[in-house]
Amino acid sequence: MSDYVYELMKKHHSVRRFKSTPLSEDTIEKLVEAGQSASTSSYLQTYSIIGIDDPEIKEDLKEVSGQPYVVENGYLFVFVLDYYRHNLINENVESNMEVSFESAEGLLVGSIDVALVAENMAVAAEDMGYGIVYLGSLRNDVGRVREILDLPEYTFPLFGMAVGEPAENENGSAKPRLPLEHVFHRNQYNSDKEKQISELQSYDQTVSDYYKARTDGERTETWSQQIESFLGNKTRLDMLNQLNDAGLIKR
Repeated sequence: MSDYVYELMKKHHSVRRFKSTPLSEDTIEKLVEAGQSASTSSYLQTYSIIGIDDPEIKEDLKEVSGQPYVVENGYLFVFVLDYYRHNLINENVESNMEVSFESAEGLLVGSIDVALVAENMAVAAEDMGYGIVYLGSLRNDVGRVREILDLPEYTFPLFGMAVGEPAENENGSAKPRLPLEHVFHRNQYNSDKEKQISELQSYDQTVSDYYKARTDGERTETWSQQIESFLGNKTRLDMLNQLNDAGLIKR
């Protein structure tokens, strides 16, 4: 039994500096096909993938994201939760299907489908020697993204992914993840507070040491400090309204 895929996944890290070499059409199609091979709930296939190679559209999306690698990459994908095609079917049947895809469960099903597709594509890209970085920052202005991409009702842009050949000066490395025993529970969730806090304190030290080594001491923050900074200043509080505007999560 080979550990090739396991070792490939263990080396994953976000790449934020790319060469300008564009992906070939054959590579793009293979990545999308790999994504389509992912599991999909009840065969619903509630996703679309928009490939962006128009420089002007990339610039427009960069304005939303604020990240230079939205433009500076080999290729840009945007992953869309998509019930538009299901609504077209709904227009010609007797069933009231929108009860399902306008529901909270419909949102969960669609989002999970999209995530599985994207991760398949990420692993396939890294197997081909490319680097990737996810772009949740496209949700900084969902309305603008929907306008730029001309998205119809019952679609929602969840995130993007920049793909390309890592630049020569790309020096990222895999960040230490939470310890296995902290995230893997056997049979029932272990909510023992002392155990959880102890494991978090140990992990905080591991993360701080990682940053110290990576930055020659310029960064020393712990994982808990990062979580406080992010969740304590959470933005995009308009997301429910944006989902409603797209025709989603009405029930």
